[in-house]
Amino acid sequence: MKFGFIGGTPRGFSLLKELLRNNHKPEFCIVLKEDDHEILKVSDEMLEVSQSHNIPNEKKKKLVASDYARIENGDLDFIIVCGWRTLIDPKVNQFIRIGMIAAHDSLLPKYRGFAPLNWAMINGEKETGVTLFVINDGEVDSGDVISSMKVNIEDSDDINSVYSKVIDATIRCYLKMIQDYQKNGKLKMHSQKESEATYTCKRTPEDGRIDWNRSSAEVYNLIRALVHPYSGAFFYYDSVKYTVGSASPGPKNNKVFAGRIPGRVVAIYPEGIEVLCGSGTIMIHNFYIESLKGVHAANTIFKSITLKFN
Repeated sequence: MKFGFIGGTPRGFSLLKELLRNNHKPEFCIVLKEDDHEILKVSDEMLEVSQSHNIPNEKKKKLVASDYARIENGDLDFIIVCGWRTLIDPKVNQFIRIGMIAAHDSLLPKYRGFAPLNWAMINGEKETGVTLFVINDGEVDSGDVISSMKVNIEDSDDINSVYSKVIDATIRCYLKMIQDYQKNGKLKMHSQKESEATYTCKRTPEDGRIDWNRSSAEVYNLIRALVHPYSGAFFYYDSVKYTVGSASPGPKNNKVFAGRIPGRVVAIYPEGIEVLCGSGTIMIHNFYIESLKGVHAANTIFKSITLKFN
């Protein structure tokens, strides 16, 4: 069995280490070069691990002609693509027995496209998952499916805890795929049901602005879907931006307010401040203030129930 590895991010790094631990050594590793602004950087560690196993490796943001030549002449069974962000020409599949096998963070054909985990949490989904599929020349994330695994989203989860579950599911899916291929010399696949496909658009940091007219459930889902290391859900008060670090449904979340002003602080507690939403309330525990640097307890900054956020 001969395969290549193209990927990055903490998930790709975790997968690479587990592959090597199970004696599945790729012929080469092409490692994703992170953007300068990214907080979590694992590319140098990935290079060190691959070098320690005498695996040819490079770090870059996109494939170039020499990479495609390596693939064309590699006599590969498949290529694992995990945590890679730029397009790969699917024509290269003709030189690979199975093809390029990618991991997508959803139960395809649902949530094709950008930031599927974040969108699933923002939309209040109770489950998401991982799907292994063959990269094709059709619509984004539309290739034949090899396997999938569900991941539950609990009310107490944030994006980091869900991501940890997804990493575990990704590793299990790839190891099972390799086991099946070694046993049978082929992989069973099935096409996706196009009638069930849904899509996501790209998110920008500005999309994290909190709309206090939304329900408390919607606000909470936005906050927990965008916590650090993502750009965060935020609001403004007196022209200062506050990025929420931690929140939960408020103690008065189920009380009926006949007089309601979304964005108004209604209570201050040792644990944080409670803010009215379009329905329900949110308890903000702490937030990041760019001008002051660092994380601050909400009740040390805001101490009045006359305040209204926007």
